[in-house]
Amino acid sequence: MFNLLFIFGTIIRFFLIGVSGFKADIAFWKGWGLAVADNGIIWLVKNTNYNYPPGFAYVLDLINKIYKLFADPYNISQYWMDTNLLYLFLFKLLIIASDIGIVFLIIKISNKFKFEWGKLLALIYFLNPAVIFDGVIWGQVDQFGLFLFLGAVYLFIDEKPKLASIIFTISWLMKWQNIIFIPIFYLFVYKKYSFEDLIKSLTVSLITFLIISLPFWLNREMASLINLFTVNSNWFPWYSLNAFNGWWITSGLNGMGIVDKTLVLGVINAKQFGLLLFCVFYFIASLNIYLAKKEATLKQFILSSTLIVFSFFHLLTQSHERYLFHLLGLIPLLMIINSTSCHPRENGDPGALDSRLRGNDNKSYWNNGLILWILISLGLFFNMYISMFYNYPDQVFWPFSAGITRDISLLISVFQIATFAYFFVKYFHSFIKANYLWFIGIILVFFSSIFIINYGYILGKPVSLTKITPVDIQQDYLKPMINMTVESARGVSYWNRLSNNYYFYNLGIGAHANSVISYSLGKRFSKLTTDFGIDTEGGEKNKASFIIMGDGRELYRSKPKGKYDQPESITVSISNIDKLSLIIKTEGTDNNGLHADWLNPVLIR
Repeated sequence: MFNLLFIFGTIIRFFLIGVSGFKADIAFWKGWGLAVADNGIIWLVKNTNYNYPPGFAYVLDLINKIYKLFADPYNISQYWMDTNLLYLFLFKLLIIASDIGIVFLIIKISNKFKFEWGKLLALIYFLNPAVIFDGVIWGQVDQFGLFLFLGAVYLFIDEKPKLASIIFTISWLMKWQNIIFIPIFYLFVYKKYSFEDLIKSLTVSLITFLIISLPFWLNREMASLINLFTVNSNWFPWYSLNAFNGWWITSGLNGMGIVDKTLVLGVINAKQFGLLLFCVFYFIASLNIYLAKKEATLKQFILSSTLIVFSFFHLLTQSHERYLFHLLGLIPLLMIINSTSCHPRENGDPGALDSRLRGNDNKSYWNNGLILWILISLGLFFNMYISMFYNYPDQVFWPFSAGITRDISLLISVFQIATFAYFFVKYFHSFIKANYLWFIGIILVFFSSIFIINYGYILGKPVSLTKITPVDIQQDYLKPMINMTVESARGVSYWNRLSNNYYFYNLGIGAHANSVISYSLGKRFSKLTTDFGIDTEGGEKNKASFIIMGDGRELYRSKPKGKYDQPESITVSISNIDKLSLIIKTEGTDNNGLHADWLNPVLIR
């Protein structure tokens, strides 16, 4: 029966290869693959919008080189067709292979623990509609990242920590989502083995990283590599990218309509608040591993990884609809390890089962895990399905109106939040009860952090505008710099203090005409006080006006200012203003060298 169902699942995948899926993602794979195949990885990173890890570029390079053996990628009408079957086949072959690899790993891990239902779990994964939709229908590579991560877990079970570390490093250099496991991964190595083994694991991981990123080192392009690792932190600066979670609800079911730099608690914006919440749950996950007995560290590592994936999806802003996918591979592992570790092993053999596992405890672990797996699968499938409808309605059948779809998205959001709560209470209530002092401590740290960040605001003291992140930035040259001149954006050797006619300022925004810097203040402040002028390092010939806008209405406009004009001070009323915009506008036809500064800008409640 297993073989028949496995063949059936494989046939379904090959049958669905021709589905165009999420067309933007496929177009990115094509464009990036062509760029790296023609010009190399350095050119790709510096000249395109590539925002995946460096390792994945090699995969795209290989796919395009194979494509060239059978067809011409420069035949625009053929290559860029949404229904380019050859490209869809080559790319989705990676997805199918990853799914098959995950099936293999679930079975292998089950065999290691003498778990008799391993093939059933593997089939449930393989035939799961959420897995099929995310992969061969959507065209994403979440399976690839999950396969590599589970491969590292299997190598740990096989007592090969150094090889596991190599595979894990490759996993996050192929798919960014795996980067969230880095701290607990090496904490797990330390707890399960020793400090010496931790050093060895870190060493082989570093070597692996250096090998994969070698082109950047050889071409002295470390700045490009660093940028690649940081660019995603603000690539999609919204509450939610169709991830039906709490942020989707608070956005009014319009997650991509609100920038996550919007203030939500004093001077804390949505992104910062979500990160603080995520840190709380990450600490709990880490503590769960740190306090575990050595023989239970693997189980707690899987449990903590599951918690982190849940937290990543629900607590952080900018989350995608697919970011729960790793749970479809982690939950079966949790079921296997829970069911075979709820009692001591006979004769100390980690593969042997205590006879009591055939009883009620074993059934309870199985039922809880299966219920959780079903809940996650349902929520994830419908979240992805509706997201596909929002983006490419021609790819799915969806008979409901836009209004009804919004209501359904709310129900799915509540459903997925409830699933998260169910998991946390079911699997962590005993741990928190036993270690309540640690839990109280992290809660105190959380609220203390909120108080410290909001200290000045709570006490009614002036708040520097430099401490608030803009929701939107538009600038003709470089990017605005906080407490440094705009030229500092070119690199360390250009760093310089803000000044106007050699009046030096510690705080401010170094900008360049033409510039628009916007903030969402939530009507929290009554006045803005600031100095402004052309920076000392600016050009001599050109002038600029400084304009302050509030909710689309002009609140202040200066006379044209030149390099040798003294800094000017103003106070502007911003009562009941939500969106505040600081604008620097060129006076004349040339903005060359117009380095202009907002100096010591302060908000007053």
